[in-house]
Amino acid sequence: MELLTGKIRWSLDEFGAGTITLAGDQLLVLTEKGELIRAPAAPAGLKPTARAQMLPFQVRAYPALANGLFYARSKDKLVCVDLGQ
Repeated sequence: MELLTGKIRWSLDEFGAGTITLAGDQLLVLTEKGELIRAPAAPAGLKPTARAQMLPFQVRAYPALANGLFYARSKDKLVCVDLGQ
């Protein structure tokens, strides 16, 4: 979305609910199904460069990013991903 105009630049329905975190020039998308997707932050669209199943289904908690570490949890599992790797 363009913040100045409110114009939607692109959208995707395939992920369902989830969270998007900006990490430098990268987007980290954590889907409710527990998949973590990494993609460049670009107005042209989402073009994933990496994706991995990190957690089981029904991820509802917001992730956190601190010092290059991405933390996410499901109901009974906590994961930490080093984004520098």
